[in-house]
Amino acid sequence: MNLKEHIAQHLMDVHNGNNWTEVNLAETLKNINWQQAITVTPFSPNSIAMLVHHISYWNRAIAQRGRGTQPVINKENGMNAPAINDESGWEALKKDNLVSAHELATVIEGYDIGNLFSPILPGHSSAYKNFQGQVEHVHYHLGQILMIKNFLLQSSKKDSRPV
Repeated sequence: MNLKEHIAQHLMDVHNGNNWTEVNLAETLKNINWQQAITVTPFSPNSIAMLVHHISYWNRAIAQRGRGTQPVINKENGMNAPAINDESGWEALKKDNLVSAHELATVIEGYDIGNLFSPILPGHSSAYKNFQGQVEHVHYHLGQILMIKNFLLQSSKKDSRPV
């Protein structure tokens, strides 16, 4: 495997499993219901759904850069998750996240390896830093999602204890 294929694989691993942290997005989200996904906790202004949407948003923004197009970054920075009102909306958001990861992995795999250390677009850092940076970005938000999930699980245990 060459370097760009390793980056693409690392991106897919943090989404689907087999990454170095032994934690991945798909498994972490598996037993979270839609009500938990939209809950904002006292220690974070972001819900799990917002973070999942944000990751998908940035997967696509970096994919656009990799295709040579400057993405327009919205003022919400991708934290404007669509309203989720039921389990099907949550499932659709999770599915879209995996689609966005595959989109970016495909762009990375198809990128000219000779340009990997050149600016991805004028005025930007290298393609390598953008691609690898997005892998790191997903890991960062996966940590936040895990913290929120653990808080929600602990809170639900406290709420279900007899008084």
